[in-house]
Amino acid sequence: MKLEQLGPYRIVKRIGKGGMGAVYEAVSDKAGSGSPKRVAIKALSPQLAMTEGFRERFEAEIESLKKLKHDGIVRLFGYGEQDGVLFYSMELVDGPSLEEELNEGRRFDWRETLEIGIQICRALKHAHDHGVVHRDIKPANLMLTSNNRIKIADFGIARLFGGTQLTVAGGVLGTADYMSPEQADGQAVTDKCDQYSLGGVMYALLAGRPPFVAKTMPEMLQLQRFADPEPVRRYASDTPDQLDRLISQLLAKDPSDRFPNALVLSRHMEAMLKALSRPPKHQQHDGEVTTTDFSPSSPAATAAIDEQATRALDAPVVLPHTSTSKSDHPNVYDAPTLDQPTESEPARSEAANSLLEQQPTLAKTVTAEKPTHFTTVDEDARRQLEQNRGNRLVLFGQLGVLLAALGGVLWGGWRLMQPPTADQLFASINDTLQTETVEDLSRESAKSLAVNLESFFDRFPNDPRAEELQPVREQLEFLEYERQVRARRRFSRGEGVKPIERIYFEALALAENDPTKSLKTLRALVALYDPLNLITNMEAARTASEPFQQLGDPRLLVLARQRIDNLIEVTKQDQTAQVPALRERLAQAAKLRQVKPEQAMRMYQAIVQLYQDQPWAAEAVAKAKQAITEQQLLE
Repeated sequence: MKLEQLGPYRIVKRIGKGGMGAVYEAVSDKAGSGSPKRVAIKALSPQLAMTEGFRERFEAEIESLKKLKHDGIVRLFGYGEQDGVLFYSMELVDGPSLEEELNEGRRFDWRETLEIGIQICRALKHAHDHGVVHRDIKPANLMLTSNNRIKIADFGIARLFGGTQLTVAGGVLGTADYMSPEQADGQAVTDKCDQYSLGGVMYALLAGRPPFVAKTMPEMLQLQRFADPEPVRRYASDTPDQLDRLISQLLAKDPSDRFPNALVLSRHMEAMLKALSRPPKHQQHDGEVTTTDFSPSSPAATAAIDEQATRALDAPVVLPHTSTSKSDHPNVYDAPTLDQPTESEPARSEAANSLLEQQPTLAKTVTAEKPTHFTTVDEDARRQLEQNRGNRLVLFGQLGVLLAALGGVLWGGWRLMQPPTADQLFASINDTLQTETVEDLSRESAKSLAVNLESFFDRFPNDPRAEELQPVREQLEFLEYERQVRARRRFSRGEGVKPIERIYFEALALAENDPTKSLKTLRALVALYDPLNLITNMEAARTASEPFQQLGDPRLLVLARQRIDNLIEVTKQDQTAQVPALRERLAQAAKLRQVKPEQAMRMYQAIVQLYQDQPWAAEAVAKAKQAITEQQLLE
């Protein structure tokens, strides 16, 4: 049946379709509106309303979306239900999506990409401030208006459909091209997920393709979780190095390596755009005129970005590029929705018609339980205002009780604001260390522990327990420094790596699979670059002699000694756990040698091959080699 009316809206035409509904252009002729108001209506399948928990998610998402009132977000006008069909009306955007622009062959330069990123960040900040995460930022959800502004569509759609058991033709609902690693891994969704997706969008605007390309959904999810994309400059060579690094940071696998929030990210991009757009600056020194280079890859541009990264630039950003889309109708992102057939489309299959014929009773049941209704966002706001007025009398009645309790609250607050005592700080530090080791602490727990330690040392330097806490303090400092070096090395892409840094990180890469070889490498590193054992702590490393400027940061030698101590314990544990097992295998091979010497030889050879480089297995390897020699003499 062709839809002609939904709530107060008269359907004009369908402008989008999908597996779970359709998007229509519609007009409202409500009295007092002046002229008909054009809107987009998203109508969901009646079958969705019968899915367990879907109505509750729909109502919860509507409550979240009502909070979003920003020029960069497609506005929600109202929502309702008619004849078992859940629907909502929203702003109709007169323009294409960025996906359509890319499909038309448009490529965005670095300046356009930064301007688009800034606009998206401002809208995301508004949403994140209201506790709403988009979850599905991608070019198809980013609409380009007639005046070249960006509007984000379909907030809440990803979460709305994410809990259903329904799929669309072709497989899993949605796309994984811009999905964050934590989403691909089924972890909790945070605002950092939107940052990752934004990085993927900016990559696509510059490169003309997403960061990863895969043939199947499982393959794409695997790439998102574990692979690093190629530098965007490979596809867009004029991309400034600073923007390339920013996109790499947004696409970091660890959410903590991305930006703290959308506000910090937008200010960083604004500062970058301003610095990279600055013309050469002429200066005069001792009668000579020099020019400061602010080209996209110059050190001056990088310094200017760092200087301005915390300044808010509130001037509006206008995209200079005109849309190249050939679309002849307003565009609304086609969320997964139920297809409504038209005369120009093939009829449903017999199986589909049979299924629909079996469902009228269910549809009627839904309609009976949920009568037809439509509510506008403005009506909701007025109803809430009236309810608040009615509650004022109750509020005044409770005011006396609140005032009476206020004194107690203020007293308790004053007590809470007092700085903790030495005993309280020490107890808090001990509680943390009893739960986890320093190396196993999460980033947030490590930061909290560091704050408590610094507070203890600053306020109670003469406390006898300070000496007990000093090793913990140094270990935290080591771990934080190592994290910073890792990040710096990753973003430098291996360029200009010095000898000490290269050997140290090679040893770390070996630690998990071959701790013995890692231990040898670290010992060789210390013996080569600090034969006199001069660099034993951070203070000595900071005051190291000039030669280390070419060799690498001497603090890595301190970290190497820390790692050596840890690996010694690991190898001891290996010896304790595996030596008995090796002895048992030797005994088994000796018995087998009497009846099946060939199989016994294979066991001896395996022991030699697997453990000949392990010092703790030297005795077992020697016995295996002796048995092999004896058997060869007999043959």
